[in-house]
Amino acid sequence: MGGSAAAFAVAMGYPVARFIEPRPPAESGPASVGKVEEFPVGSVKTVLVHDRPVLISRAQDGQIRAFSAICTHLQCIVGYSAERNQIECPCHQGVYSVEGQHLSGPPPRDLEEMSVAITDGLVVVTGPIG
Repeated sequence: MGGSAAAFAVAMGYPVARFIEPRPPAESGPASVGKVEEFPVGSVKTVLVHDRPVLISRAQDGQIRAFSAICTHLQCIVGYSAERNQIECPCHQGVYSVEGQHLSGPPPRDLEEMSVAITDGLVVVTGPIG
């Protein structure tokens, strides 16, 4: 019975300890997210940059921009709605334009924009602008 109690305590204590323990610092620095041709004009794709979701959008003029795909309200993951041509948060109906601007709902500010560079035909994303 004591062994079962100890196993139960470990099983319950481990997730609590992992929750309380500070997260390791996030990776940073430039990250290649694909070839330019993988991002067609008018598209918005979600990619992972250092294990964090990032939206890559390519405007009609060909400009490529990157935004954190984490809502500025309560940190939910946002997604692109092609039928409404907008970025939406599924948690509390926050809405952003494809330029990352807050349009409606509870989010307090625009999505965080990231730096984008084209290097040897690859789209390279680096941490937040500013």
